[in-house]
Amino acid sequence: MSEIQIVPLKGYEHVVRKMFWDTITIGHPLKFDLNCARQYENLGLSWYLTEGSNDCVVALVDNEPVGYCLVCTDTESFERSQKLLLARLFICGFFVLLTGRINSESRRFYWYRLRDSVTIMRTRKHLPTDVDMHAHLNVHYSRHDGSISRRLRDHADAVCKAHGANAYFGEMNAVGGKRIIGLQRVGGAVVSDSTNHTFSWLTGQDIHRLTLIRFLEPPVTQSEKQAA
Repeated sequence: MSEIQIVPLKGYEHVVRKMFWDTITIGHPLKFDLNCARQYENLGLSWYLTEGSNDCVVALVDNEPVGYCLVCTDTESFERSQKLLLARLFICGFFVLLTGRINSESRRFYWYRLRDSVTIMRTRKHLPTDVDMHAHLNVHYSRHDGSISRRLRDHADAVCKAHGANAYFGEMNAVGGKRIIGLQRVGGAVVSDSTNHTFSWLTGQDIHRLTLIRFLEPPVTQSEKQAA
């Protein structure tokens, strides 16, 4: 059996960037040239590859990168960075739109991403106020047997627990709402199920975005809170 190695992200930044684009559409690359691609990539990856890199890892099988785990344990730093990177993406998008350089696919892509962003802001309200750390797992489509995902999940568990968290959240995609039971087993409790407009358009399928909470300690019930 091939050995799975979990290694620090530093030195593998180029691998993460490549895998991000190779798997951006539910395991496949985009079929068109995305305007402002560098700014979009930075919004999705930059903080994890710089300020948050100490908590992030890459999975190797026979020395071949097959997945990565991006963990955020400093929400304030992450949100500050995201505001700046989002502004840069907006400026780029506005410029290419104003100058007529944006292609029709990119226009639709960013329109759907805007809709999804509004949905994400709404679904985040389902999260408990004390659950602010998060993790993002990405595994190559050829390795979706769960072995890589579980190792990366275990890394996220250990990191968040080391930073004092009792739980953290993440988001996963499912086709037509399927795989929910399996995703709960690997990822955690599903607290929100919404349509992923961008991926549904890109794939021509009904893609759902699932927001999950992974409890590192059993959640405290209301009766237990009252007894305390």
